Amino acid sequence: TAEIIRSLRNFSRLDESDMKPIDLNEGLDSTIVLVRSNIPSNITVIKDFGNLPKVECQPGKINQVFMNLISNAIQAIKSKETQAEEEFLTIKSWYIDQQVKISIKDSGIGMSDEVKHRIFEPFFTTKDIGEGTGLGLSIVFSIIENHKGNIEVISKLNEGTEFIITLNTNL
Repeated sequence: TAEIIRSLRNFSRLDESDMKPIDLNEGLDSTIVLVRSNIPSNITVIKDFGNLPKVECQPGKINQVFMNLISNAIQAIKSKETQAEEEFLTIKSWYIDQQVKISIKDSGIGMSDEVKHRIFEPFFTTKDIGEGTGLGLSIVFSIIENHKGNIEVISKLNEGTEFIITLNTNL
């Protein structure tokens, strides 16, 4: 219970619109704790967090990015027709060339090139009617853009998807 409360406190900085230096690994950890109940038992979460400097950003907004990407990754794995005995959600962070990089990678259904080119469009969704609004990745894209960062998507149909976020440490 204490861990969930601590994670909620950390995550729920959504009202904070000021830029401030934060520990992105802490934000990733809090998000994982909050989605844990949605993670089926056949999904193994692999955390590979590097030693990161604090990054100047809007904490609530960045946590929202993590929540959307991790939730989508879990959904992509759950959507597979044939579930492997062990599926993977790998969350990695590292620091290189004055940049922090965060990778959220799943062993889910993956995307065709056609879908991949449209995922950041507002209201575009691959989910069933009533399942999603098609706004999650559009919001993710604009938050990362507002932080002068960038987001890359690598995906192969039936193999999974990886989102790589890059944020500069010297804003």
